[in-house]
Amino acid sequence: MNNSGYANKYNLEFSERTDDSKIGKLVRGAIDMHAHFAPEPGVSRHKNALETVLTARELGLGGIVLKNRLYNTVPLAEIVSQLVPGIAVFGAISLDYECGGLSAIAVESAAKMGAKVLWMPVFSAENSKFLVERKTGISIPGEGISILAKDGTLLPELINILKVVKDYDMVLATGHISAKEILVVVEKARQIGIDKIVVTHAMSDYISETILSDEDRLKLAHEGVIIEHTAWEISPTGGGANPAEVVAAIKAEGPANCIMSSDFGGPAHPSVGEGMRLFISTMLKYGLSSDDISRMV
Repeated sequence: MNNSGYANKYNLEFSERTDDSKIGKLVRGAIDMHAHFAPEPGVSRHKNALETVLTARELGLGGIVLKNRLYNTVPLAEIVSQLVPGIAVFGAISLDYECGGLSAIAVESAAKMGAKVLWMPVFSAENSKFLVERKTGISIPGEGISILAKDGTLLPELINILKVVKDYDMVLATGHISAKEILVVVEKARQIGIDKIVVTHAMSDYISETILSDEDRLKLAHEGVIIEHTAWEISPTGGGANPAEVVAAIKAEGPANCIMSSDFGGPAHPSVGEGMRLFISTMLKYGLSSDDISRMV
């Protein structure tokens, strides 16, 4: 089967975007580490992985991480990478029920394929499941996943998962787990030598029962944990955070300790690439410097 049909439908030929505006230069080469796409049953996503990457490339992004709570995205990232030159596409896996839950075997399988990011449970997290169900009507299987035993320590299987993350040099992202769980897993991860840790959309409690306090978030940032801020956080149809408060938080945490991602992909939002552009322009307007933004993207 040749791919001429794909080429005609999606215009796969590479075209260099030449936006030399201040914002355009910041978008060019940016990495979006939190991009959603279709299919994701139960959640409406308006572009598939190929369309998502094409639009991101067309806006000048340099790379994108495909996130899906239902399946390991590495094989899809590999195929899209071959179809769309000029942008790096990375695969990842989350610890949601549909991906195997707290399964070190599933994580290692994804890691062997080339997964670069592991998210703690997202919608399957006990800290998120029931809130998501109430707000969206989505039915999430299972009772909700906590990574802690009743005594507050990490479950043995989670420790095995962290060892896989360490062995394969993956990024550990916190997903939608609770503030208490974040603090415990970060401490253990650092103990075993994991040095790429991201607190996922750190300031949004829209679909998380608890999030880190300002004090805990600042403490982690100053200890070298990366704090993620997203376009979704400030979107009126998403987290709804005040952009001025996000800028103040970034300045307190230190831009060197933060990343900017979109967390877009739903029909209420712009495309992933346009989401990054809007986020960058908003952060500029509210007082971040070009140098700060360049470091974070």
